[in-house]
Amino acid sequence: MTIRPKTAPALSEAEKRLRTIVTKAPVVFFALDANGTFTLSEGRALQKLGLQPGRVVGQSVFQIYGAYPEIIQHVRRALSGEEFSAVDGLPELGLCFEVHWAPIRAEDGSLAGTIGVAVDISERKRNERARHEAETLYRSLVEQLAAVTYIAELGIEGKWLFVSPQIESLLGYSPQEWLSNAANWIENVHPEDRELVTGAERAAQEGDPFRAEYRMFRRDGKMIWINDSGSLVPGPDRRQLLHGVLLDVTEQKQLQNRLANTERMEAVGQLASGVAHDFNNLLTIIKGYSSILMERNPEGPDARAALEIQQAADRAASLTHQLLAFSRRPLQPRVLDLNAIVRGLEKMLRRVLSENVDVVIRIAPDLGFVKADPVQMERVLLNLVVNARDAMPRGGRLTIATASTEVAEDFGHDETLVRAGSYVTLSVGDDGIGMDAATRARIFEPFFTTKEVGKGTGLGLATVYGIIKQSSGHIEVESEPDRGTIFRVSLPRVEQEPAPVRKTTMAETQKRGTGTILLAEDEPLLRELGETILTQAGYTVLTAPSGEEIKALLTTYSGNIDLLLTDVVMPGMSGPELVRIVRERWPKIRVLYMSGYADDEIEDLDRDAGFLQKPFTPSDLTAKIAEMLAT
Repeated sequence: MTIRPKTAPALSEAEKRLRTIVTKAPVVFFALDANGTFTLSEGRALQKLGLQPGRVVGQSVFQIYGAYPEIIQHVRRALSGEEFSAVDGLPELGLCFEVHWAPIRAEDGSLAGTIGVAVDISERKRNERARHEAETLYRSLVEQLAAVTYIAELGIEGKWLFVSPQIESLLGYSPQEWLSNAANWIENVHPEDRELVTGAERAAQEGDPFRAEYRMFRRDGKMIWINDSGSLVPGPDRRQLLHGVLLDVTEQKQLQNRLANTERMEAVGQLASGVAHDFNNLLTIIKGYSSILMERNPEGPDARAALEIQQAADRAASLTHQLLAFSRRPLQPRVLDLNAIVRGLEKMLRRVLSENVDVVIRIAPDLGFVKADPVQMERVLLNLVVNARDAMPRGGRLTIATASTEVAEDFGHDETLVRAGSYVTLSVGDDGIGMDAATRARIFEPFFTTKEVGKGTGLGLATVYGIIKQSSGHIEVESEPDRGTIFRVSLPRVEQEPAPVRKTTMAETQKRGTGTILLAEDEPLLRELGETILTQAGYTVLTAPSGEEIKALLTTYSGNIDLLLTDVVMPGMSGPELVRIVRERWPKIRVLYMSGYADDEIEDLDRDAGFLQKPFTPSDLTAKIAEMLAT
């Protein structure tokens, strides 16, 4: 069929009217010929594309949107004569259109192109996406939430109307079981906490939020701590219903208790550390001058008195070591064999015990290794043996044993929490008088003792506890009156092999030497003692009480200094800071630190520097200096 010329003006007028309509419509109205060339492009929504009406007429859709494979695919479908709807996005513009395609046909029915209407649905898509994301997040939170949500009537015997499925994991009851007997729910609350719950409900009735933390018993009898919070919401019949949440806060309560205990122990530990530091300075002076007195007249009448002073100072030094161990300050932890500790102390332990105590030692082969301070572990064993000896005033059997232990899963709580893993266990048992429950509960408290006045410091087991805890271990005790006691100390097993231990030999007499030594010590008596010892040993000694004095010396002294002997802690300046200043003047100077503390930031000290623990004797000091200068 052919097109009659007289109909053309009518079509043109219709097209004009149509364009007038779509120009103001919030859509894009377009048409393509059979080759994909735009023959129409109108609509207010073109502004969002950065286009003006009619601007793309005569241009190819394949060139304009060639970078959008999905749009081109839809164009090809439309040019093939298909009528359909599709959604196309322009991500860089943040736009999304729903496009309705329909074919254009000539009078003879042949395909002449396609016409389309594109509706901007960007806002709708954004809202749908946001709603979907919110629903997904909410669903995820609800599924992962460990809390129990509930709706209940107020009152101890109030009816529970709803409880979430998490009630089963919290208390061991299914929602159906809990709701069927919900009127008796208060029976699951610890008797001592029921009045607290009642008070919280009274407060809620007066307009306050419901808040309570109380203990509940699970179905299996285990007690847990619950945080119960909620608020009153009017129900369908205008009744006030409590909408609440139950949270298991048992672990938080345990952490709070551990933190409180730790803070108390840390406070005592800091006091003990400070006392031990000052006491070690005094003991160094006592041991130093008594040694000098003995060397001057070893056969004189005062030699015996000087020796007694030395021995008393040694016993006092042992007490300060216990104080430092209790203060939770590690000395020098390293990989070691507990069997070697037991074997090394066996002879000493037998001397400590009376003849009516039978000692049995059982050492397990292939024990494995632990990481701890060997000196502190010797102290642990010695304290436990002495404690066992005192528990058997009429004699008995004392058993020392080692064993490998595997803990399959965590158990205990608070201070008794034991993590799963491989352990090496050292046990010390006796068949003495034993302990009751009240005594067992306090044996690790500092200064607690059951011994007579003057026969115990109350630090022995507290020291053991501090050493084991700082070594990431745990200690257990089993005891009953008249049935003996067993202490089990367990430390995590490590895979490393112990490094060869270099044994230090302390000289009986002072080693002499030559050279210039700079002594930095803020304690006047200790500084005077050090100067005396080193001068008698043949050294030239320069002294300084502080970092400022050292700085002044650097500007006035022109000679060489062979060794810097400094306390780790100095007024206004740390030992390491002092060393850095001195090495700017003498880069090759040797450094020997000394300290009355147990650690004093030992990890920050130079690896090439020496370290001498206070209290020390003159022979200890001169031997260490000779060793440093010889390297």
